[in-house]
Amino acid sequence: MEPTAVFDQVTVVAFDLDDTLWPCMPTIHRAEDTLYRWLQQSYPRITANYNPAQMVELRREFSTRDRRYAVDMTLMRCDFLHHIGELHDYDGVQVSQQGFDVFFAARQQVEFYADVLPCLRRLKKSFRLGAISNGNASVEQVGLGHLIEYSVSASELQVAKPDPLIYRHFAERFEAAPEEIVYVGDHPAYDVLGANQAGFHAVWINREQIPWPAHLPDPSHQVMDLHQLEKLLKPDSGA
Repeated sequence: MEPTAVFDQVTVVAFDLDDTLWPCMPTIHRAEDTLYRWLQQSYPRITANYNPAQMVELRREFSTRDRRYAVDMTLMRCDFLHHIGELHDYDGVQVSQQGFDVFFAARQQVEFYADVLPCLRRLKKSFRLGAISNGNASVEQVGLGHLIEYSVSASELQVAKPDPLIYRHFAERFEAAPEEIVYVGDHPAYDVLGANQAGFHAVWINREQIPWPAHLPDPSHQVMDLHQLEKLLKPDSGA
């Protein structure tokens, strides 16, 4: 079946954020470093006991303490800062509120892949654009608010991809049927399998050319970047 026949009903194109529109870990590492430097200045008893690597490891261990943290990164980080502040005889509420603001501002300082902004601008002319993310990046604060119409997050719904509920909520927000939506993401299970199970079209964006997991059904559509996505969705566009 030709792509035009597959996608001829599509009116909405939705995207994962981290590792789909920008590299995730460099962003997180910079935000973690910014937070650590701020803690050194503001709450030095904490950093006197933990170097940056130890702080990250402690935060990872803490994230396993409550199942809610798996779907709410903001709650996890706020609770962790509260915990570590109290542990060092500081006001935990103050450490949590101030520290998360520092981290969150730095977390929004993303570096888009080169294809993202020009391709989204062109796609916006033909489709409504949205986002679904398990992370806590803000579409508005990263600079995509003028392109992304709606964004749905795991923390908002307290349910994460690949749960079909988060996809159904997205479709309801757009008042669109699942077959009218294409979802584009980098994670084989969370993004591709999850979107397919919710009835969406799914496109695997494989920027790093990694092998597809052998235990999962092969993806119907694969691209290396958003230029290829444009050609897939609109093969006669000349994108």
